[in-house]
Amino acid sequence: MQPLALPGHYGRGVELDLCRACHLVWFDQTETARLNGPALLDLIGQMAAAQTLPHELLRAGAGCARCSGALKTVHNQSRWGRSLQLECAKGHGAYQTFAQFLQEKGLLRPMSRIDRAKLVDVRGHIDCVNCGAALGRDDEQCSHCLSVPSLLDVARLARALDPEGVIDTQAVHATPARQAAMQCAACGAALPKDEALQCAQCGATLAISRLADAHASVQALAPALHAHAAQPAPHVVKRRLEALDADLPRRREWAAKMEAEARQARGAEWSVGEERDWTSLFSSGTNPVRAVLIALVIWFVWWYW
Repeated sequence: MQPLALPGHYGRGVELDLCRACHLVWFDQTETARLNGPALLDLIGQMAAAQTLPHELLRAGAGCARCSGALKTVHNQSRWGRSLQLECAKGHGAYQTFAQFLQEKGLLRPMSRIDRAKLVDVRGHIDCVNCGAALGRDDEQCSHCLSVPSLLDVARLARALDPEGVIDTQAVHATPARQAAMQCAACGAALPKDEALQCAQCGATLAISRLADAHASVQALAPALHAHAAQPAPHVVKRRLEALDADLPRRREWAAKMEAEARQARGAEWSVGEERDWTSLFSSGTNPVRAVLIALVIWFVWWYW
């Protein structure tokens, strides 16, 4: 496992682990949601570089990267559909293949017959998006890593890197965020109903099966992404503040509700505690409060006798 330190949201770092030969990534709890645009771009670059290594299957009986405990298969539901991961039974984190991580982010889409035929005609084979191995025209899964042949949507990847739409228009990122995810990233033209590799209007590549090619396509965004992460644009800061102001009443209502519940819980604990203390005065056994009360009674009777 190779530790990988990446930038996260709000200037906080994220550290995850990469198994290059196994083509797996290990996330501790919510690390996958804390990756910002530059981190996602760097991680995809690391994944693409790892695909040059021969694939190795995860050994039988492999355990958690933190406690070596048992792993269980978990099906998570996201906005893009269901995704798989091998999760630690004690909740320390989870393994995901490169393809499973990209699927969870909504960056993969199924490969149609048209896509298969186009790739075979151009390259002579299909590339596995998970491990980079060559697949045949009719292969239903990769013989090395068992991943289903898929395409990486470059337009959606560009928007995932820059969800706030702050980067200047570029060939790979010209589609405004408000347009549908399956439109051409270069010219904004609507895609045909069937899957295609190139835009009919401008000829831009719409989806790529090689992770290295997809990373190279969006690498031009890296300088602007890092600059924005270091110092957000003024209009983005204004938009964030406006969103916080709009959400302020809901946050105040939530805080008031939590405070009321806390007061009610403290009141219940105090009442129960009082009842328990008074009852314990008449129970058997040593009780310091009862001893003091008895001593006061004896002193009072002796003094006024």
